[in-house]
Amino acid sequence: MELTLTGVRTRLGGRWVVDGIDATPPPGRLTGLLGPNGAGKTTLLRLVAGLLVPEGGAVLVDAGADPGAAATAPVPVHDLPRRARARRIALLEQESSSTVPLSVHDVVALGRIPYRTAWGADPDPAAVTRALEHARAAHLADRAWSSLSGGERQRVHVARALAQEPELLLLDEPTNHLDVSTQLSLLAFVRDLGTTTVAALHDLNLAAAFCEHVLVLSGGRLAAAGHPRDVLRPALLSEVYGVDCDVLTHPRTGRPVIAFAEPASDPAPTAPAPPTDGAPA
Repeated sequence: MELTLTGVRTRLGGRWVVDGIDATPPPGRLTGLLGPNGAGKTTLLRLVAGLLVPEGGAVLVDAGADPGAAATAPVPVHDLPRRARARRIALLEQESSSTVPLSVHDVVALGRIPYRTAWGADPDPAAVTRALEHARAAHLADRAWSSLSGGERQRVHVARALAQEPELLLLDEPTNHLDVSTQLSLLAFVRDLGTTTVAALHDLNLAAAFCEHVLVLSGGRLAAAGHPRDVLRPALLSEVYGVDCDVLTHPRTGRPVIAFAEPASDPAPTAPAPPTDGAPA
């Protein structure tokens, strides 16, 4: 899916949390959405997903013409019928706990809701199995959702999104609470899907290692966009994150590696001088 953001802006609580974003993530690639807490990442993902309507600008996507049909002009994502939008765009928001007694298969089947007929039948029930296999979670199908570890749940979340057969995948902090090995395998898997993907990430080194494109937000505005090696430079990271760092080159991959310096410590408080002889204490 081709995605274009033109002057996108919106307010929450009277404050501009996304303010004039212009961006074009590359189709079929993984784009990292970066920025400190409060930069507007989650709000921007919800705007792209069509869950929020921008107060200004537009989120444009290709119209999804049938193969062989004449190309049509991009359309605002909010102009897509809700059912069509749910089939083409999948958003994985930050995980919330659930006590509903569901199996993993049942959770992934929720991704098929946009395809169900009026009688609740899925015209392609094998899509759930395919999604579990693609997410390398088929062995979990009969497990209770409540019994899964954090890493297993994230894989199942991805499988649920894949069951929607989306053309655009949106991920909000998908590596939260995962161990290092699971973070690496999950992002490698998402990168290799060949699906246009935008993922909000806190870990800059993960973004540098796996993303072909990054968008850096600061105060709701776009501070920089491009390949990680061109964008993740010390001056920008100092300006956006307020950190002192060096950007090195990974000896195996050639990708940027960010080495952070310790923050400058405040000077230790000075103890009061002892009183001199005869002076009052």
